[in-house]
Amino acid sequence: MSSATSTMIPRFLIPQYGCIWQRSTQNFIQRRLASTKSTSEANTTASGPRVLAKPERFNPPSHGSRLPNKKNLPRHYGGDLSFQEKQAQAQKEYPGLMPGEGTYGWWFWNNKWFHMCLTLGTLFSLAIYTATENFKRTSPFADMLPAKGDFFSHPIDSFQHLGHVIRLHEAHKSAEISAKRQRAIDDVAKRTMYRKAHGLPEEQGVMGFIKLKEPERIASVERGVMATEAAAASAPVAKEGEQKQEQQRQ
Repeated sequence: MSSATSTMIPRFLIPQYGCIWQRSTQNFIQRRLASTKSTSEANTTASGPRVLAKPERFNPPSHGSRLPNKKNLPRHYGGDLSFQEKQAQAQKEYPGLMPGEGTYGWWFWNNKWFHMCLTLGTLFSLAIYTATENFKRTSPFADMLPAKGDFFSHPIDSFQHLGHVIRLHEAHKSAEISAKRQRAIDDVAKRTMYRKAHGLPEEQGVMGFIKLKEPERIASVERGVMATEAAAASAPVAKEGEQKQEQQRQ
């Protein structure tokens, strides 16, 4: 009775792992040492190295197997878009992309006159700021400049006063330059007189072997000084000649 009931038990109800199946699986398990090779490996090594099949063509992984064709454009079913829909689609702004044509963003990024005026205005404002700061730090008439608020309340008077201050600054600068030139001319005249008094040559040497001449400006000054000296030296001679002529006439 027990044998009949055991044969009537369905297979899926019996556990798949356990002592029941050990005897049947032991016959199929083969033990192999790690130093030996299996028969499948021996067969593959004997036949030769495994070679992969050559592909028909090179297909880059970043591209699809079929590239888009210009002749076969994608078709949109449901009819063509209207003019208003196409215009609205062109003016629509997408994140990460340039704005569509006809929008304010497209005009801002593609208008050359706007960018030129913006660049020139920035450079002009920086130049005015630099000139103003330089004038305040270098000019002795910086205290006479009108205040910033006066340019808005009284613009005409402020600009006239600013022009007057600039003229004073230029006159002061010209006076300093002329005084500096006069000092240089006096220095050249003194050196020329010193050389003539001590019999030194006109050329001067640097480190004893390099000969340097005076610049053209200094040479012209020297010529002017020599002309004045010659005129001063010839003046008494001319006076003596005039006195002799007067005596002969008498």
